Amino acid sequence: MAGVGFVLRKLAREDTLLSGLRAYSHAAVISCGPWLFVVLALGGVQFLGRAMLPVQDLQRFTAVVTYNFCFSLVASGPIALVVTRCLADRIYAKKTESAPGLFLSALALLFCVQAAFGVPFYGFIVDMPPAERVLALIGLQVAGAIWVASPFMSALQNFGSISAFFAAGTALAFTCAVVLAPFFGAAGMLGGFTAGLALIFFGLAARIFAEYPYPVDFRFPFFAEFRRYWQFAVIGLFYNAAIWVDKWIMWFAPGGAAVTGGIWTNPAYDGAMFLAYLTIVPATTLFLVAVETRFFEHYLRFYQDIENQATAKEIERNYTSILRVLGEGLRNIAVLQAAVCYLAILAAPGMIGMAQGDLSMVPIFRFGALGALFHVLLLCVMVMLSYFDLRRELVRVTIVFFVLNAGLTCGTLWFGLGYQGYGYAGATLVSLIYGYSVLSSRVARLPYMTFIGNNPALR
Repeated sequence: MAGVGFVLRKLAREDTLLSGLRAYSHAAVISCGPWLFVVLALGGVQFLGRAMLPVQDLQRFTAVVTYNFCFSLVASGPIALVVTRCLADRIYAKKTESAPGLFLSALALLFCVQAAFGVPFYGFIVDMPPAERVLALIGLQVAGAIWVASPFMSALQNFGSISAFFAAGTALAFTCAVVLAPFFGAAGMLGGFTAGLALIFFGLAARIFAEYPYPVDFRFPFFAEFRRYWQFAVIGLFYNAAIWVDKWIMWFAPGGAAVTGGIWTNPAYDGAMFLAYLTIVPATTLFLVAVETRFFEHYLRFYQDIENQATAKEIERNYTSILRVLGEGLRNIAVLQAAVCYLAILAAPGMIGMAQGDLSMVPIFRFGALGALFHVLLLCVMVMLSYFDLRRELVRVTIVFFVLNAGLTCGTLWFGLGYQGYGYAGATLVSLIYGYSVLSSRVARLPYMTFIGNNPALR
């Protein structure tokens, strides 16, 4: 859904000095809000927490936040992607009165799924004080709820409130965690951090209900939609699992350590990869504001003209414009991300030093930044495949990404610690090549797919 992108593009084109900066700043929050929140709030808390808490408490707090971010992303992936498709269908059909029911149905399902593994994990497996167990479980649920609210963010018109909620939530998480830490230790930090998450979620929820002011219908057929769009559930699961599978492997590899009973981390690898993922923010921002909106305009014209019985010459002209816009968009994203990647690789020692990280993180960060270059291009390719409703192809791309990231990460362990990060970079590169080959082969046959391949009457 490119809805908010059009509003931001209009803002960026205003003839003022700050309009472009405002538009791209809002786009960064909308496209990477949860990630930016965790990195900024967690980084600030860690920086000041070193003087307030024992090392073990600070490590436990960081590990719980990382696990919640990981588990909530993987658990919410199938639900969020199905929600995205359901909401997009209803916006296209101008029948958004079921949006509140869709939102609450998705939240209810997510809370049940996360409770199914979160309660046993934090209740019986992890060795933590009772207060920390409860706060960790609440944080898991709230983090997942923000992921479910994310599809609605891309369709909201009031982009300023989204940025305001994330800014206020980040400030609250940082302030409360630092204030409560001296009195309540790691539990105080978790409580403060969760309060910031809760502010973001409830702010987004209020904005969603304000955007769709309809009575809540709890009879929304969410499970029927799941059966209809089961491929998107598979895509969401494997894609989000692919993002984390290399971290799961490295937690138990040489360099990993047990923070407490049931929780393992690899501080060097996790920290370097978290920083490397920040390099995708400029590219995802450009994609949201400029690339996706321009592509969507030509994409919509192609299909609308067909519905209006366009001539073969008009269809061919629209098809050519789609190819041109798609190529230009991917090229612009590649150039921008390559420049950011190059600068990040050069500045790696300084960036790691500013983050107070160990020098062993530098090579991991460099290969993580290189992998992020291929990853953001892979994400763009996947979005384009989604526009053309190529679900089976998307399933295969995400499974390839998951298998490659797991397999190559395991393979690099045989070569020693100096090869950490090679697996992720190799997996994203090969997955990008495969995904791009699939996209190009399908787009090259777009008129045939439109009239014959995807024609229900001919199946």
